[in-house]
Amino acid sequence: MRKLFPLVFLLALPAAATDVYRWVDAAGQAHYSDQWQPGAEKIRIEESSRYAAPAPASKPAPAAAAAKGGQKAAVPRYESLEIASPAQEEVLWNVGGQVHVSMRVSPELRPGHFLRLLVDGTARDLPEGATDLQLQDVFRGVHTLKAQVVDGTGAVLFSSEPTTFMVQQTSIAAPGGGS
Repeated sequence: MRKLFPLVFLLALPAAATDVYRWVDAAGQAHYSDQWQPGAEKIRIEESSRYAAPAPASKPAPAAAAAKGGQKAAVPRYESLEIASPAQEEVLWNVGGQVHVSMRVSPELRPGHFLRLLVDGTARDLPEGATDLQLQDVFRGVHTLKAQVVDGTGAVLFSSEPTTFMVQQTSIAAPGGGS
């Protein structure tokens, strides 16, 4: 059984020149083979020019860039960051505009890193090492929180999933807690 090779494969063959045979069948379909066929024409494929792409410019790894004097710096990696309180979809009643937010980060924050809390899209930076914040002026409605671990340059290293919570206020019109 004769093997038929696509022209692309034959053009990719390395080394010196190669003989290839081309013929057209009754349906007008061109065929290529490394073996002669009745009515086939011989095509000589010369070695194609080769191109070697330049190696990509290597950037120093963050640990290598941070290392000085032969010291090896660890690349900080955070595994998890979550809003612990308020809980997802939690309804808070009569909070007087104050909401306590607590976050959990693992592993614990490294020196020079801090948490940033996005409250309805507005950023509030916590002091270095802090994982709790008392929000003021959080009034009735739906609110979204998202936490980020940030380094000293302001780069976000890790983000939590957003948490949505609701603040409700008992009204005089519905003192039983209805809105």
